[in-house]
Amino acid sequence: MIQRSDESGTAEIRMAHEPANVLTVEFSDTLAAEFERTRADDSVRAVVLTGTGSAFSAGVELFRVVDDGPGYVEALLQSLGTLFSMLRAFPKPLVAAVNGHAVAGGGVIACACDYRTMATGQGRIGLPELKVGVPFPAVALDIVRSAIPRRYQREIMLLGRLYDPESAAERGLVDEIVPANELLDRARAIALDLASIPVATYSLTKRQLASGVGGAIDLEPELRSVWTADDTLEHIRGYLRRTLGRSSAAR
Repeated sequence: MIQRSDESGTAEIRMAHEPANVLTVEFSDTLAAEFERTRADDSVRAVVLTGTGSAFSAGVELFRVVDDGPGYVEALLQSLGTLFSMLRAFPKPLVAAVNGHAVAGGGVIACACDYRTMATGQGRIGLPELKVGVPFPAVALDIVRSAIPRRYQREIMLLGRLYDPESAAERGLVDEIVPANELLDRARAIALDLASIPVATYSLTKRQLASGVGGAIDLEPELRSVWTADDTLEHIRGYLRRTLGRSSAAR
């Protein structure tokens, strides 16, 4: 279900669940477990998440929803809630390499990533949950709201359209489109660039962004601690050396 390769501190996690990386309880649990292991792996500084073939993820396996009954649906919603929450709170840089179709839950997974690259071509991305007939789980709605510019949220969520890469980029569903043969290299480059930021600073900022308007104030004590940490001060010195040629006010 999952293929993983590590290189230069970056883990490439590839969804490989036929057909089209559809989301079932089993696949969602497996993906969440892989991210939990990766979170605890100190050798990994950043993650690139991608799919296989023509699909990033086609979203929930709807046949299971209609065939397996309320008990399965309850388990699926709980599993997806865990997965989405884990991706949203993942403390390391997480870059999506959207290689093809990213539909409904697959689109939510992409939106949960810090930066979204998408391959040019025939792939489509969108959030047709309402067209399917189901509402957004709360955590999925929060993820989408934080990822997509406000002016496009109603269009994308209420109309449920699927967008080609260019249209998706115009609406903020993806951040960048690149030729398919350059997709992974570009995603890795972005991931490594983000990984140059101190871990504590990056993790705290992600939690601030996820906390909503006014919620970041609760993180102020941690913010002050990060500002004065030895690692932070050393990073500041490095920035000053690179930009101004010296790391002290002394001339």
